[in-house]
Amino acid sequence: MSMKVDQKTANPESVGQEAVVNETSAPNPAKRSNAKKKKGASGELIFWRITSSLLLLAVITLAVMLHLSKAGMLPEPEEEAPAEAVSGYTAWCYAPVGEPQTVAANEDGTVTLPQGPQIDGYTFLGWKDSDGNPVAGDTVTLYADAAYSAEYAIAFRDGGLASHHAAYLTIDADGNFRPEGKISRASAVKLLYDSLDTELEGSAEFADVDPSADYYTAAATLKDLGVITESRLHPDDPISLAELFEMLAHFFPKSTETYAFSAIEESDARYPAFCLAMDRGWISDLSVSPDADLTRAQAAHIFNLLRGRTPMAEVDYAKVGTIMDVSFDDPYFADIAEAAISHDAQKADGGEVWTASEALPLREAGPFFIGTALHCIDDRGSSVVNGSYGNFNFGPDGVITTGMPELDALVQDTLVELGLDPSSMEGETMLHIIFNYVTYHNTYLRDGDHLHDVGETGWENDEAYKMLTTHRGNCYNYAAEFYVLARAIGYDAVIYSGTIDPTQRPHGWVEIEFDGEPYIFDTEIEYKEVTIGGRGSSYYKVPYWKAERWYYNRGEE
Repeated sequence: MSMKVDQKTANPESVGQEAVVNETSAPNPAKRSNAKKKKGASGELIFWRITSSLLLLAVITLAVMLHLSKAGMLPEPEEEAPAEAVSGYTAWCYAPVGEPQTVAANEDGTVTLPQGPQIDGYTFLGWKDSDGNPVAGDTVTLYADAAYSAEYAIAFRDGGLASHHAAYLTIDADGNFRPEGKISRASAVKLLYDSLDTELEGSAEFADVDPSADYYTAAATLKDLGVITESRLHPDDPISLAELFEMLAHFFPKSTETYAFSAIEESDARYPAFCLAMDRGWISDLSVSPDADLTRAQAAHIFNLLRGRTPMAEVDYAKVGTIMDVSFDDPYFADIAEAAISHDAQKADGGEVWTASEALPLREAGPFFIGTALHCIDDRGSSVVNGSYGNFNFGPDGVITTGMPELDALVQDTLVELGLDPSSMEGETMLHIIFNYVTYHNTYLRDGDHLHDVGETGWENDEAYKMLTTHRGNCYNYAAEFYVLARAIGYDAVIYSGTIDPTQRPHGWVEIEFDGEPYIFDTEIEYKEVTIGGRGSSYYKVPYWKAERWYYNRGEE
């Protein structure tokens, strides 16, 4: 760090994942508004700066005197100390409190430097020599008497000892946490500052930060402490893992371990910060990219560790409730609950036990809509995320998915365009609207070279995407578009590539069961029968026996 004493760090025992700025825990109003405390906080910063400077001056002075003494340029003392066996040179170790510690070198000249004295609210980082260079490890070789000064950093608050844990990341009104959302640089510095055990309030300026911004004090203080060095914060940009870890490295002793990261060379300036991250458990994946943006899920994990907060030893789902886009099986679930659900807790082996909480509702099993987006709850009350329920698949946001993101977006846009409202419309009303849309909103395109074999599967996404983007296609495109839209509103539609009429020509259609009986939904035949043929028959929800003249053959007989 650029300063020796005025920076605290986290107690090693207190460490173990796009938040907007107001998602960080609010500072104590009494602490932040009390003018005397502000004055005292500024005084504390000045005190540590002066102490740091005086300490370094004393170390340099002692080093000079030791050098002059060895060179015979200082007068001999009147009385010499009793002769003793000399095993080597001496290291003089200075700290802001207590008397200097002296350590005699071994016969080979090596010295093991002591731990610095404990200072409440601060953590000892290590020693610096008289030139201000950090000492690597705790063992040095002396070639002359030498002086060292202790370096400290501000500690993190030990929230693990508190009986109440307030939420510091938010869940939106729809019950979504957005685990893959990014954390802005403004939010990151506020999360970091609010985690520190300090009342310091800096006054540094940034070219792109308004002093009235609620993250200004956090950013200014971190800049005054040398954690941030740039003149611009870029507050709205997402913060990368490397940027966060390099900030946090100011508050912890350097790692003495080495790791074989696949994306970070040892020569990379960011390498030490990632070794520290592995030591502290902030990450566990050696393939992590330093340029990857910090996600909200990762932020919950990391800041829980920094604040000494341990997730539930055994998750009590009723005290958390259903987070709409986070499954109970998500590896970050307990960390997200710890960070986003206010609760009372007691320490327990392997974590904590929640005694009370501001839980979200624990939803009943089954499908449900948020707007036009179909979600599903499993039998435990967990949102189905990146998993399946029955014959439906759900994506990372908990919304039903085709497995093709660009098609999913088109499907949702179409449902909105059609004015579907699952909160006020019956399912079959919406299904009929979709059927008519596919039938009459597209143009038939004869494409004899673009056919599918009887019984062939896996073609429906590509054909649906083509129809939704061009509004032109053959029977397979008509069937595929209706298929993905019907499934998007919760119907367990099945698509077939089979044959029709006595000539057994290739054909595609959709089938949906009602009360155990399969029904045909054939938008392309309806287009031909009604639009072109002028007949009054409909191929919406037609039982097979009623469509005998078309000889539908699934390829199973």
